[in-house]
Amino acid sequence: MGKRVGGKAGYTLSTAMRREHSTSPGIAACTATLRALGCCVAIVACSAELPPKPAEQTAEPSIARPKGTDSAPDSAGAQAWLEKDATAIILTYAADRGHFKDTSVAEDVPPEAKGLVKVALLEGPRPPAGQVWVTNLAELESPDARAALRAIPRVDFEELALGNGRKSAIELPSGLELPDIKAASEGIIVYKTEWCGVCKKLTAYLDKKGVAYTALDIEKDKDAAAELKAKASAKGMSTGSVPVIDVKGELIVGFDRRRLEALLDG
Repeated sequence: MGKRVGGKAGYTLSTAMRREHSTSPGIAACTATLRALGCCVAIVACSAELPPKPAEQTAEPSIARPKGTDSAPDSAGAQAWLEKDATAIILTYAADRGHFKDTSVAEDVPPEAKGLVKVALLEGPRPPAGQVWVTNLAELESPDARAALRAIPRVDFEELALGNGRKSAIELPSGLELPDIKAASEGIIVYKTEWCGVCKKLTAYLDKKGVAYTALDIEKDKDAAAELKAKASAKGMSTGSVPVIDVKGELIVGFDRRRLEALLDG
């Protein structure tokens, strides 16, 4: 249904015409004048003097392309690229003891941390709000000498970067009286320390997934330290680092996210 303008005998505008003309100041003024004069002339006559409405254009995000080609990036989700010789960058990677380190030189990143590195482009596109660029620095060894960047939530980067077998070195006290471990644990036990950053990421991950667990500080609880050492000795494993996760009798040293998920889903 249209809307009548200028009284009962007024001109009826279609819905499409009302949408197009209602936003034009010239049309509004013209309509008001006609109403004041009691004129029933069709509004289309006034709109003929206006310049044609420009065609709407949809802006598309700029996507970096590999050198020498117009094709789209071959890495799904890539919206930017890291050049091999780039210097205006900050690379953040997971280091020991659950800490993150920054560098502007890709060669400074340890091999075990190259798989997931956060990239800040000081002279380039920024990721969406709340997200960060990440990449696999091994891609810099490709013939194109550039690595695809992908945007992921910041908290996911911290969790994933540390969840790759990361652990913190620790030395258990000597003279522990080891208990007799007769049966495997029924639930999940996290052996940790208060200062261990990897341990904090691990427990945050379990909390996020809604997984019930028991956390034992092996520096504050000698019985917990002795229990861990007994379990590790029975399996021929070292106890020189935390966290250690006991998932129903299976021990995982470090925040090994993939193995942990496999055991949780099993």
